[in-house]
Amino acid sequence: MPSAKTITISLPEAMGKEIGRVAKEEHRTISELLREAFRQYTAQRSLHRLAAAGRKSAKAKKLTPKDFGGPFED
Repeated sequence: MPSAKTITISLPEAMGKEIGRVAKEEHRTISELLREAFRQYTAQRSLHRLAAAGRKSAKAKKLTPKDFGGPFED
C-alpha cells in the first residue's frame, strides 16, 4: 500500500480477540479484515441510499409494483 493513514480505535476486549481470531483463520491481517468490513459497510450504505432515492422517485411518479411487472407485480 503506497500511502496509509493509521487510525487507532477502541474495542471491547472480546471483540478485539474475535477480530484477531477471524483474521488468523482467514490468513489476513487485522487491517485487511477491517478494510474489507468498511468496504462492505459503505457498499451497503450506498445501496440503501440508492433504494431510498428509487422509492422516493417511484412515489413521486405514483408508480405501483404492477408498473414494474415481474416479481414486483402483486
